[in-house]
Amino acid sequence: MRKYIFSVAFFAFMAIIFFTCKKDEINDQEFVKNHFVGRWPLLKTINITTKNGDTTVKDTVYYGLDSPKVVIPIDTLLFTKEDKYIKAGDTVNYTIDETGDHISFSTIPAETWKIKYLRLKSIILTREKTEKKGSDTFIYYTEEQLIRN
Repeated sequence: MRKYIFSVAFFAFMAIIFFTCKKDEINDQEFVKNHFVGRWPLLKTINITTKNGDTTVKDTVYYGLDSPKVVIPIDTLLFTKEDKYIKAGDTVNYTIDETGDHISFSTIPAETWKIKYLRLKSIILTREKTEKKGSDTFIYYTEEQLIRN
């Protein structure tokens, strides 16, 4: 009898919790924009160039003192609520698409980066560009890893 009362009380408690939780519609664009706002130290940049499917250049640039190869001091990127992006003293506007998958910067020429993944303390942005030069196809891949402490 005692187990029965405990089971009923437990299920009643769970039902109360389930029905009192407010269900909100999440706008991907606003969610991603709010996550981006703030300072993001650049951990590393990866550049890969392929020619006809073969990798010709694979370069990783590390930033900061925690990296195995200290090359460049930490560059902190700043995303503001006013849709401004500041990197190395340059300020440009940025926009995030409706699905929250891409971020575009108003540079000349304009750049669009794919948001590869978005975590609580890390973001990875990628960009891929394909060029045809004669009979050769070149693919330029760039990845920036941002880590918040």
